[in-house]
Amino acid sequence: MVMHFDYDGDPKVALHDIKKTLENQGFKIIEYAPEDGFLFTDYKQFNWGTGRRIIAVAAHVHDKIIITGMGSMDIPVTSLGKPDELLKIKKMDRLPYTVQKKVFLSLTQPFEEIGLNRIYN
Repeated sequence: MVMHFDYDGDPKVALHDIKKTLENQGFKIIEYAPEDGFLFTDYKQFNWGTGRRIIAVAAHVHDKIIITGMGSMDIPVTSLGKPDELLKIKKMDRLPYTVQKKVFLSLTQPFEEIGLNRIYN
């Protein structure tokens, strides 16, 4: 999951604004390097629907801004068999687009509110 943004101004200020926005969205910053134009968040858990969804975000700020999302999803699966094997968890490292849209793409509006312009091409 990748989004690109354009910005005006100082890259360090843009990265600081992104950091504050992600913190306001509930993400915990675990790596922040303004001198390199980089930040990385810890995984944030989203509890809606069935299963567990976790997303982490990385931001690179240079001439453009690249926001990368990494995620995982656990889905409960039932099957016939032994009673202790009736409920299993299937782990998916690739998130369906509906999950990406609901979680990752929801960051577009807060980023646009701080003056970033999403690049669609």
